[in-house]
Amino acid sequence: MPLYKTPAIILHALPYGEADQIVTLYTLDFGKIKGIAKGAKRSRKRFGNRLEIGSYVRVTYFEKERPGLVRLSNCDLIRPFAGLREDIHKLAWASYFIELVDGMTAEKIENKTLFRLLAAFLSLVDRGILKDEIQRVFEVRLFSCLGYGPQLEHCIRCQRKPAGEKFFFSARGGGILCASCAAHLPGTIPVSLGTIKTLLLAQTLTLDKVGRISFSPQSLKESQAVLSAFLREYLGKELKSKKFMEQINHKAE
Repeated sequence: MPLYKTPAIILHALPYGEADQIVTLYTLDFGKIKGIAKGAKRSRKRFGNRLEIGSYVRVTYFEKERPGLVRLSNCDLIRPFAGLREDIHKLAWASYFIELVDGMTAEKIENKTLFRLLAAFLSLVDRGILKDEIQRVFEVRLFSCLGYGPQLEHCIRCQRKPAGEKFFFSARGGGILCASCAAHLPGTIPVSLGTIKTLLLAQTLTLDKVGRISFSPQSLKESQAVLSAFLREYLGKELKSKKFMEQINHKAE
């Protein structure tokens, strides 16, 4: 059986039998994988507490000849992101980002950009940078990493670039529409030029500057409507972790 070693982020781990765990990881080199950690509940040397949600680890595993779960052999800690599990607000945010990645990716498709995106945003959450802008930037960057858009540079029907006129967003169409084209489509969302420019900036901003980005109140409101609609269109449902995060945020206000 081939042996592999790669940095990974633990998406979730579930108990399996008396001593084992089924673990889902997003890896730097191989994308999302699922594996079984034999004796994980008993072996502190090989696994310890390193299979906790959000942990940044280096995992060693064996790939079976037939499709199915890989066999996790060892797990070394790179960054624990311990704060994610010590604070309910941080856990709520991290759980949302992790569930988004898990829900929007298939297994064994390498995407190094996505891995680095998730690691960077878990680091922000671990440091206590919990603001609405972070959520919006992660959502729009995740879509970009996966090649789903949204198209914000020009009208998806007539190719007109946004200027001073009113624009709209179509979740089903996956991008913005000028007023003329939007008149022919139901269910569009008004969006200002300022919000379009802000989301375009969010798509290209270097990760080390993300924590300092600031949206105007109007852009926060409009981008929430746009990205929430786009996520519902793509996923076909509301994520449980998003509802949990919103409840926690509401209680903190």
